[in-house]
Amino acid sequence: MSQMEHTLPVAKSNRVTSMVAKIMTGIGVVIGAMWAVITYLVPDPSVFGFGFINWRNIVLLVSTFALLSSLSICWQIRNLPKMMRGTLTTVLITVLCFVFFILGTEYAKPSFEFAKVQSNVIENDGSNLLGKRMEVVDDIRVELIGCENIGRYPNCTFQLTNLGMDRSFKFRSESRLFDETGAPIKISQVRVGQQLSQWGDFQLLRNVPTSVTLLFMEADRKIERSPSIKLMFQTRSNDEQALKFNDVPMSNQSDR
Repeated sequence: MSQMEHTLPVAKSNRVTSMVAKIMTGIGVVIGAMWAVITYLVPDPSVFGFGFINWRNIVLLVSTFALLSSLSICWQIRNLPKMMRGTLTTVLITVLCFVFFILGTEYAKPSFEFAKVQSNVIENDGSNLLGKRMEVVDDIRVELIGCENIGRYPNCTFQLTNLGMDRSFKFRSESRLFDETGAPIKISQVRVGQQLSQWGDFQLLRNVPTSVTLLFMEADRKIERSPSIKLMFQTRSNDEQALKFNDVPMSNQSDR
């Protein structure tokens, strides 16, 4: 009877180990299939129309799988001899660190094609936990302070903070504010601090917040809410970058 009681926990443990191994194998097969489809069959998965399919979520998914896999391996080697278990744990930690380093590099600067395309257009759809609308692009933190109508002239103020080395910066002439009907409105002037600039470069010093106001051309009517403000600029590697702030409310102010 005692031998049977001893055998039951072992059998139960083996079943749990087998179940965990099967689950992790299944997840691995699914992720491998998804990766193959995205890499070889459909280079741009946005054609499916699912907004959640992007390179950041894929990297997060693979990171989760890597973490769960390591936990599964730790569970399965728990009954091995102490020296062997210690060696395998050291190897596992080393491999896991390398995997997360690669995934972190991909998250910051993706190398596969559809991710490169997606990373050229960054969209902000709402405020963060601090109630601020901001994105970090090319080592520049861009925060939308607010937009207003001065008569029928929309203005938007941003705060730019350079997180890297001192550099020159300018918004490209292709930058647009869109009205409720989708009509694009060009920028007429750029105000840096209190100085007006006609599409000239301006300096962004490291860790110095710089107030930049974009003065747009006259609209057909006062805009209550802009569906999108699309900012275009060139990165330090000379790539074209777009940053979109979507669904932006416009306050009204009387003519000055």
